Amino acid sequence: MHCPIARLQADDAPRVLDHLLRLSAEDRSLRFAAGVVTDAAICRYVASIPFDRDLVLGLVSQRGLVFGLVHGCAFAVRGSRHVEAAFSVDAPWRGRGLATQLMLALRARLASDIDDNGAIVATCAARNLPMRSVFGHAGMTLSRIEDEIHAHCHVAPARVATILRASAA
Repeated sequence: MHCPIARLQADDAPRVLDHLLRLSAEDRSLRFAAGVVTDAAICRYVASIPFDRDLVLGLVSQRGLVFGLVHGCAFAVRGSRHVEAAFSVDAPWRGRGLATQLMLALRARLASDIDDNGAIVATCAARNLPMRSVFGHAGMTLSRIEDEIHAHCHVAPARVATILRASAA
């Protein structure tokens, strides 16, 4: 299943908030790598997203509902652009490869935005098998440190066409 993915901006924050508030307590814990994640904590998180700097991509229905999200928090390491990725997909839409599509779209967007090499990094709980699968399908290198899985992949501008073809498949 292939769904259109849109870059979200600051005026989309209410829809991002609605999506994240729909997550169950367990999903919130996995998404934010925390124990109990309250509605107030999610409100603070969405209010703090720098949409002009970070890569925020969403699966958006024809009615404008955000039902999948990747937030790529941008930072620099020795002059290279890196993005830490965090994902969520509404429960009824899981198991259809949508998080993998979001990951590939994030890679393509990062590759088109950089002049040199960059990387995507992500972490998840070792028990989060769906996210581990997404990382694997996206070709990320995985390592385990205690109860966390750390994933990374390098992104170079020369790979833009390859990544765009993969995200369209």
